[in-house]
Amino acid sequence: MSHAKHRAPTRRRTSGRLVLAAAALALTVPATGILVAAPATAASSDIVQVSASTRTADAQQLLQLINAHRKAKGLAPVKYSATVSGIAQGESDRLTRQEVINHTDTFLEDPRAGSWKHAGEIHAVSWQRSVTDLMTWWKGSTAHNKVLTDPDMTVIGIGLTYVDGSLAGNKQSWKLVGTVASYGYAAGQAPADARSSVGTAPAPAPVPTTAPISSVGYTLKGAIGRTYHALGGSAVFGTPTGNERGGLMGGGVLQGFSKNHTFYWSPATGAQPVNFNGAIGRKFAAHRWENGLGYPTTREITGLTGGGAYQVFRHGTAVHKVLWSPRTGAKVVKETGAIGQRWKAAGFERGYGYPVTDEYRYGTEVRQRFSNGHTVHWSSVTKRTWVTR
Repeated sequence: MSHAKHRAPTRRRTSGRLVLAAAALALTVPATGILVAAPATAASSDIVQVSASTRTADAQQLLQLINAHRKAKGLAPVKYSATVSGIAQGESDRLTRQEVINHTDTFLEDPRAGSWKHAGEIHAVSWQRSVTDLMTWWKGSTAHNKVLTDPDMTVIGIGLTYVDGSLAGNKQSWKLVGTVASYGYAAGQAPADARSSVGTAPAPAPVPTTAPISSVGYTLKGAIGRTYHALGGSAVFGTPTGNERGGLMGGGVLQGFSKNHTFYWSPATGAQPVNFNGAIGRKFAAHRWENGLGYPTTREITGLTGGGAYQVFRHGTAVHKVLWSPRTGAKVVKETGAIGQRWKAAGFERGYGYPVTDEYRYGTEVRQRFSNGHTVHWSSVTKRTWVTR
């Protein structure tokens, strides 16, 4: 899949299969009709619930719009599959939680897609909760329109994530995130539930309130599986939303769960969960996940002074502690750095207090302020560390 940010899609052969990848950066469609690049700031989920009838009607309308567009181009209609819609739904949920529009290889690797010959994926955002907005953007983009009008596509999945209109992190007014996963199959290889209308079986709601997302077809194994069960299993984390996914930095692996937790494993740190519902998880995401702070070495620990909590992450030899308190929010202390070592020596949060800033540069200094009135300074010239109040 092409990961270029502003190029048209490219085709490549993968084990005899043909992949059509949309441009990696979709754009939002605000009420004014102006196109605005989607922000790259991760935040918590702002997903809201809608009725099954609303979800079904919107998915049906989008299917009809896609097939009307294909008919105008002299192309055969595509069918709808609830099975592959589960793949698309997982992706549109992910985009909402992260507040960023990008592509992963999930739609290529998810076993629910079966033995496809061609595959493509497109995303878009509406600021008016309108599937027509999504379609307008896709038709107007060369890269995305190429997926819509690929003659080899036969079955699609539709993911629709309904949003509260004020994202927690960047305050953008997203109201609907849409994903279409498109597949082409040889005769007899399409999903058994492929049909010409959405009917009464829409894609699953993004965060069910009455039942967990089904884990059928997904495997819990190894260190992630053992830690998941040891820490409370589905009652705490929900059910798996996919199999383990490897290829992360340093040979790491992750697996997501329906209550917005992700377990990370690496050879150096073992398996630990990150809770993306909370401020610590959002801070981890804002610092580029494992590529920034590293892998978690603990779960989130509560019961600190003043009602605080923390979680520790390791990136190589660097150890970062994300601390949260009701008064200061979530901030990072680099415990292996000079400032972090001084803070530890003074008694951690019981000494200088909780961090009220991350480390920041001030001229030739790096500084960090703490809640009990202390500021720790480090000089890049003299390499000296000192504290002021």
